[in-house]
Amino acid sequence: MISLSTVLGVIFGFIVIAAGILHETKDWHVFLSTSSLAIVFGGTVTVTFIGFRFQYIWNAFLATLRIFLKQSISSKTLMLDVKTAIEWQKKVQAEGQAAYEAISKASKDEFVRYIFGLASTGYKPDDIREFGTTSIEEHYFRHLQEANILNTMASMTPAFGLVGTLMGLIVMLGRLEDPSKLGPGLSLALTSTLYGLLFARFVFMPSSTKVKQTLSIDRFRHYILLEALVLIMEKKPAMYIQDKLNSYLGRKDQYSMFANKGGPAPAKRP
Repeated sequence: MISLSTVLGVIFGFIVIAAGILHETKDWHVFLSTSSLAIVFGGTVTVTFIGFRFQYIWNAFLATLRIFLKQSISSKTLMLDVKTAIEWQKKVQAEGQAAYEAISKASKDEFVRYIFGLASTGYKPDDIREFGTTSIEEHYFRHLQEANILNTMASMTPAFGLVGTLMGLIVMLGRLEDPSKLGPGLSLALTSTLYGLLFARFVFMPSSTKVKQTLSIDRFRHYILLEALVLIMEKKPAMYIQDKLNSYLGRKDQYSMFANKGGPAPAKRP
């Protein structure tokens, strides 16, 4: 599904900028400059390729596109994760060690397959916690590189905007003898600065922030799933697992085994 907030933010931003331009002048073509675009965007991309490996740059590009997709993790899905953890506990209690491998094979979640696959080999809970934590942090910091690339690009575009400004001023100085020819140089100077700021503040910085937010949410959920498995391996009762995992969630979004089907409710003791 599409992320409504992201799409609306982009549309509203374009509307605000376009309205500001059209309010002052009908000749909006003066704000279009292929030379400025080539200097600012082309220069930024070139420096990025010099400083980072291609695979990370490609991943950063894909991450930018993914910000337009709705985040699959929400308070409701986290509540359902607690419910699933309790179902895992009952399955392990009934089937024993074989249940870990069965859950690993049946799950579509890569992290769940990984940690339950470890559990099926006979590792102790402390080992599972250590391995799982390492995997979570490795995944987080490896993909954080995508946000760092976008943040670096955000810092570079204003610099190349300044490069375009200086080039435009040099063009102007070379034509001082004919004032009628100063326009192109001045246009290059100003549109380059404008493009540099717009790319930085309107494209790369928001994208970097959204990527970091998505990674942090994924990381949070993975820790909940890891904690669930460790509690199951420690043979904690279902009620204990429910209350422990609920402590990670907002008080209005906690799961209860005794709630009505209409939605979550605080856990009631029998």
